[in-house]
Amino acid sequence: MSSFPRAGRVARGYDVDEVDAFFAQARLAYERLGGSVPGPEASTGSGNGSGTGSGAAASGVPAARAGTPLDLSALDVREASFPLARHGYDVAAVDAALARLEDAVARHEREVLVARSGREGFLEELAGRARVVTARLRREDGDRFARAGGLHRGYHVGDVDALCRRLRGYFDDGEALAVDDVRTAVFRSRRGRRGYAEAPVDALLARAVEVMVTAPD
Repeated sequence: MSSFPRAGRVARGYDVDEVDAFFAQARLAYERLGGSVPGPEASTGSGNGSGTGSGAAASGVPAARAGTPLDLSALDVREASFPLARHGYDVAAVDAALARLEDAVARHEREVLVARSGREGFLEELAGRARVVTARLRREDGDRFARAGGLHRGYHVGDVDALCRRLRGYFDDGEALAVDDVRTAVFRSRRGRRGYAEAPVDALLARAVEVMVTAPD
């Protein structure tokens, strides 16, 4: 049973049954490996997608099972969405728990990759993922993504480019950037050619988050 705070009586939050079902699935995935899923009030760690410690302390799975894949991926967590309902679970609290869960699952995925390919193999694979991201980030402002067509809504070009410049600084120059700044980024809306199409922007940011949370401490 989840222990998230509720939205107000007339306020809308995430549907309780949907959230409980998702976290029950995550809990089962961890319990199959003898571990425990990070709870609603677990520590967020350093805030940059990396945690401290190893084995059970890092991912919630005993060190002896660190190389065994979970029946849950970081992508599953990242793409989780819930309908809104009156007096549902507080949105910010659930989103924060999802971020912690994604970090924990990503750390476990890193342990699986290291067990499978060795540390050097893992770093090579991670570098390949990062190259896909940086190739897009290095494009000029205004040309990083396709534009929204017709009267479709898109993301404000300047807002997206500003975050992309910060991401480029993170990947190319080692500048500080918290993964939650990418996860929670919000862009103003623009219609048609005045905005970037939303889907490719979302896909690029998801890839960036994937690399950031999987990168070694």
